[in-house]
Amino acid sequence: MLSFSSKTLINREYKLSDFLKQINATKEVREDAKKVKAIYFQNVINSQTLNCLENKKYQNIYVIRMELNTDIIPKMFMEALDKNIAFHTYFIFEYSGEISTWVTYKEIGKKIILDNKYYYHDFHVDEPVELPNLDDVPDAYVAILSYEIGRPARHIETPDDYIKRMHKMNKLEFQISKTEAAIIYETQPKKKFEYNSRLRKYREEYKDLSRMEE
Repeated sequence: MLSFSSKTLINREYKLSDFLKQINATKEVREDAKKVKAIYFQNVINSQTLNCLENKKYQNIYVIRMELNTDIIPKMFMEALDKNIAFHTYFIFEYSGEISTWVTYKEIGKKIILDNKYYYHDFHVDEPVELPNLDDVPDAYVAILSYEIGRPARHIETPDDYIKRMHKMNKLEFQISKTEAAIIYETQPKKKFEYNSRLRKYREEYKDLSRMEE
């Protein structure tokens, strides 16, 4: 798990029932939340706890830890909670001495918009992972996203820039795989040539996006 500064630690427990009431939880979400034994706000990462300049777009990151009764992640409850917290979030789940960490990119404006997927590490024995030097809250958010996605961020890359680059790389991976499969089964030379030309283009784009600096 990422090792956050002790200055960010609050480790404050809250009643699960209070959260369910605040998010106006549906019957299905309440049922899913039964997997949760206890819930804590473990860390708050902001300009005060990082001793840096305030960033209006990225003000707070709440690290939320849940102790579970099972090794099944309460995804429905997590997403419902995430949609109702107007700050960025990072989830840690604990069960039987192991942890699983989850994050999705969140846009906060008049509406809260979650990315189309959560990035995560499955349950594992916790081992501290040192963070790079953080200049501000966006730096911390990029570090979290990068850790969970498993791809390094470029120097001074904003969270928005980073996640857009990841989306492009994911799309290209799909296009490369699909085109490679099409080449194998294509029998017409002209069509095969077109596929190979397209594949070279996709691979070059992917290589450019993989570079650490623009």
